[in-house]
Amino acid sequence: EGVTYERIDLRVAGLGLGLDARESGVPICLSACHVRFAESGAGGAGLVLRVRNGPLSSTGGMQPIFRDDGTWQLWRDRAGRHVFFAPKGSPPPRQVTIDPAFTAGDVTGEFSTMGAGRWSRYPLQDIDMMIFANWLAETGDLILHASGVDDHGEGYAFVGPSGAGKSTLAAELSRVPGVTVLGEDTVIVRRQAGRFVLYGTPWHTSPALCSPGGVPLTKLFFLDRTVGHHALPCSPRGG
Repeated sequence: EGVTYERIDLRVAGLGLGLDARESGVPICLSACHVRFAESGAGGAGLVLRVRNGPLSSTGGMQPIFRDDGTWQLWRDRAGRHVFFAPKGSPPPRQVTIDPAFTAGDVTGEFSTMGAGRWSRYPLQDIDMMIFANWLAETGDLILHASGVDDHGEGYAFVGPSGAGKSTLAAELSRVPGVTVLGEDTVIVRRQAGRFVLYGTPWHTSPALCSPGGVPLTKLFFLDRTVGHHALPCSPRGG
């Protein structure tokens, strides 16, 4: 905690994201959960974002893709680039511009407006999950609102609405020998080499309840307090 970086690489679900702030001098700080996904000095990022200090671009001439003034926004500019805006409630104002192939872009923020204290937070705070959601969608993969574990090489995901018990179950399973919690509230599912793979994510509050690992998805559970227990075998759909 308190460690800052000029350049850092993260790897989530096999996707490498690099943040480079060497030109701007804006210090990069990671949450305890994000530290678990860091690969400092790895240099194998598929998407590299340069961190810049400055004003945000106008959305004039951009096409709105998703717009909610209370949360994040996604626009497409005239060059076909993805332009994400962080929620207004998470200062300072920031935008992330990424090329259509998700290989390069910029994180621009008014970091100098943070006062006498130096900016020492994660530049993609409150927005990186949305970036990964759209990046994964390019290959038909997705972020699942679920907890997930690696149980001796088998992946189990527990899907349910808020309050269904996902985090509670993850905390209980974390105490079982041989079980690794991949995520208490969000996991990623990717189809790779003809099978579904369950990955951990960093978007949590406890580093003990997330892991950067990946494991074949074996079982999918739906948590519902209003129905009884039953099992239904299923097979992947072709397509």
